[in-house]
Amino acid sequence: MFKLVSQLNSTFSRNLHVSSPVSGSVFMKRQKKVDPEVAKVREARKRKKLEREIREMQKHSRKPKPVEELTIDVKRAKNLSERIREKPIISEEKADERALILKEYTKFCQKQRHADDKWLKESIKRQDAALKELKRLSPELYDAAIQLDQNLLPLQIKGPSLTPPLKGYVSPDGEYIDTSKTWT
Repeated sequence: MFKLVSQLNSTFSRNLHVSSPVSGSVFMKRQKKVDPEVAKVREARKRKKLEREIREMQKHSRKPKPVEELTIDVKRAKNLSERIREKPIISEEKADERALILKEYTKFCQKQRHADDKWLKESIKRQDAALKELKRLSPELYDAAIQLDQNLLPLQIKGPSLTPPLKGYVSPDGEYIDTSKTWT
């Protein structure tokens, strides 16, 4: 038994090869030897810089941006109790009835969608078959059939071609004043 294990181990070790590129690749960057004192100073600088950035972020995070939409009008805040509606109490039977009606309606809508899809697919299939047959019988008629009909939707728009100027209107000179609010 011992002999068999030693043979297997020697066989596996003979088949294991390590090439020189794996052990020291051309693309691996050589590490420069750095003085330990210089490395400590660099590490301390990085740490101080990170701590300073964290302090700045924390200082700015305490200031929330003002949101104008969240401000409450004083007039409406006084009669807020009058403006709140209470939800109507619905009996359990009524809620069950509404749920059943909703289920029936969704089933109806689903059937209607499937019927519409089926009708569309069949119509397109029939149209393609008719066009293929027309192309086989008469290529000139086929070319005429696939042309767009411009008179299908007659559209005529009549109106003033030029709007009259407004009296007393002073047009801007092209200056743009940015009125958007910024918060720091």
